[in-house]
Amino acid sequence: MESFDVANQAARMPLYRALQRELQQAILNGTYKPGDWLPSESELRREHRVSATSVRRALLELSRLGLIQRFQGRGSMVTSSEIRTASSMVGIGQELRQRGHEVRADVLVNTDANPAEHVRHQLQLPEGARIRHIRRAYFADSRPVILLDHWLPPKPGIDYSSFNGGSFYDFLAVHDLLPRHAHEQVFAAGLNASDAEALQASVDGPALVRDRTSYLVDGTPIEFTRHTSVGDRYRMEVDLEMHS
Repeated sequence: MESFDVANQAARMPLYRALQRELQQAILNGTYKPGDWLPSESELRREHRVSATSVRRALLELSRLGLIQRFQGRGSMVTSSEIRTASSMVGIGQELRQRGHEVRADVLVNTDANPAEHVRHQLQLPEGARIRHIRRAYFADSRPVILLDHWLPPKPGIDYSSFNGGSFYDFLAVHDLLPRHAHEQVFAAGLNASDAEALQASVDGPALVRDRTSYLVDGTPIEFTRHTSVGDRYRMEVDLEMHS
């Protein structure tokens, strides 16, 4: 079997993401078939010259996609050659690309700010705290469809001003701040003037709003993000299962 050239992809994405994509492609094209065992974590670490953390993150993402099952002390077995379940923490850019769109993201704002009370409450910050505000507009096939407003508490060793686009979760992963879980609220609203201008839509037009608070493994909030989308340009799809 050919070795995966993860190292050459490192400049473009985090190592765990490069390894995940290489293994994912090998599963989808049949190099690894259902019932096959993937190389052990130590073998993957040696072969691709990545850390144990990168290997574990790559395998976790494959598990979330329904492609493998991990067995404590035994390794990871391929369980499917089709992606069945997308991670609930997938970034909006990846979501749009999976739907077949040409995607572009423009950074509109990246500055320190005083958060609104509801943002400060979600991030568990004291009154008067200063945080980072990053606003991005996502275009699908050259049409603006979603605004993302990220509100980020300060963290030692991370310079949010250096973020200039791409996957925000990949940016957090590079700094070992990838969220473990999140809570979302979804509701309908009317577009305010600022959002309508950025989305090239009508003021008070229908919008779908998703408020997401994401947490690190220890329960510390790492981001509060508002997704604002034009009502007729974006839809959510949810798969449900009945458990007896």
